[in-house]
Amino acid sequence: MTSEARVQLENVILPFWLRHGVDERRGGFHTCFDNRGRHLVSTDKFTWSQGRFVWLLARAARLATDGLLDVDADRLVALAERGARFLADHVVRPDGTCHFVVTADGAPTHGPAGETHSVYADCFVVMGLAELARTTGSTAWLELAEPLLSRATADIRANRAATPPYAVPDGHVAFGPRMILLNTRLEHARALLHLDRTTSDTLADLAADRDAMLRHRTPDGTFREMIPDLPDDTTLVARHRVPGHALEGVWVALEAGDLVGESDEVTDAELLTSIEALCASAWDSRHGGLFRYVDAEGATEPRGTGGDTPYERLVRSTWSTKLWWVHTEAAYTTALAARRYGDRDAGRWAELIWDYTLRTFPGRDEGEEWVQIRDRGGRPLDQVVALPVKDPFHIARNLMQLVELGAEVPVDSHR
Repeated sequence: MTSEARVQLENVILPFWLRHGVDERRGGFHTCFDNRGRHLVSTDKFTWSQGRFVWLLARAARLATDGLLDVDADRLVALAERGARFLADHVVRPDGTCHFVVTADGAPTHGPAGETHSVYADCFVVMGLAELARTTGSTAWLELAEPLLSRATADIRANRAATPPYAVPDGHVAFGPRMILLNTRLEHARALLHLDRTTSDTLADLAADRDAMLRHRTPDGTFREMIPDLPDDTTLVARHRVPGHALEGVWVALEAGDLVGESDEVTDAELLTSIEALCASAWDSRHGGLFRYVDAEGATEPRGTGGDTPYERLVRSTWSTKLWWVHTEAAYTTALAARRYGDRDAGRWAELIWDYTLRTFPGRDEGEEWVQIRDRGGRPLDQVVALPVKDPFHIARNLMQLVELGAEVPVDSHR
């Protein structure tokens, strides 16, 4: 798995983005490619992807320095710093938020539905800046990031954060913002630890946000994507599950637990059992792969009453699609559980998911890089998911995590 992940990074993923994604003239990055990676459909720069691109370059540079990737670390750091300066000059706002999208030259504009701000974009900028600070040793990037993290934390904890491209349905608390906040805080905490800048609040905040995310775990080991304010298991919003999101959250929780210890509410052993439950709840027994959305009762179309919000239409119309990020996040989570925790059930899922991922998503003759959106049978779908971008994040991040994991000394099984 490790060698295949490195081959994909060095021969496919990083070459594509370094060749096509870097805006050498104006700064920032181009990410608005079609699903096949053959056409740049817009020169707008979505902040969501700009922050992720900085993170990608900084992390890849660190792996190269450690001898785990054969790429030019100095060039990657220079590009990451240039991207971070673009964010500082054009994206970060005085109120602790970021513009949702800017033009190629950095002028504020709006998203497809008029969006001007999303807490997800803010968090991804923080993640990129934190990783750059960790890689370069420069605290200036953390100083730029910390007002954004403070504002995002306050808004997410108060359940008032703006979440374009899809609003959280009224009367619900969403898993997504809590998971992204935990992931962001984990990156920030690691940077602080590396730079010896931790405070008494660093690990306390990390633990609090870990506990908040883990409140979405259910007794059967799966996770609710939306917790209704009033108990209700009859609506589509309450019943649907997003196993890929939850699997991503599991590795974030496990790695955060390495710093803060186990939650009083959910132990590491319970998180490991969730991996089996989540994979089984989403596996397509006919075609293979993991469904995007499933019902509370398992790998079937989500059902339930409800309205006609954009989010509900999304769930109904795309539940059976096979998405790149679901599979690469699941591949890393299962591999992490198998290698670092000795979980044999997770090891079996890791082999199954990795095999499906490599058979299905690399573009080969169908497109450049990986074709990230597929139908249930694995055929390319030329459509948009969330934002009109081909995002340089999940695939590269998870492949780099697999490379790093492969360099570790395995631990003995404790299960």
